[in-house]
Amino acid sequence: MPIRKGRHLVQVATCFAVLCVASPALLSGQSSGCSSKESLAQLRTNDPVYIDAVELARTLDTHDFKVKCILASKMGQLFEGQKGAALFRTNQGAFEVLFLPKAESFAAVEVIERRENGRYLYSFGGIPRCLTHMDSSKPAYFIKFANILFIAWGDHQLAANLEAKLTH
Repeated sequence: MPIRKGRHLVQVATCFAVLCVASPALLSGQSSGCSSKESLAQLRTNDPVYIDAVELARTLDTHDFKVKCILASKMGQLFEGQKGAALFRTNQGAFEVLFLPKAESFAAVEVIERRENGRYLYSFGGIPRCLTHMDSSKPAYFIKFANILFIAWGDHQLAANLEAKLTH
């Protein structure tokens, strides 16, 4: 079986470069900020959005969101062409982050909310096309930021802070 040393080395170097430029506080914070129970669910280096999540954590850090822990998310396939998702725990609260490839955007996504029997039901129009719907006991707040969609569950203030600090 042939070994692709060149490509493998580039991937390893890229991963290493991202880890080296990530703030030491973030990297130590992720391991110490996650509870022992959560440590099994931490986002792994081989996850398709790992590098994106580390880059986003650095951006969040510069906007006073201190990332404590980055976890794998079950929302990785909500939209067609979605790269993946992660759950961020920060000093200001926890939120889901959905990632598209860098060249794409959530700008054309339309969130449709309706209430039924005390539940919050969400569907989506526009592009990228949503593959399912969402059903929640709490309201969800959606913040679009280029190829990223933040979802803050039941925390209007957290959503307002994300929007104010990242989209203006």
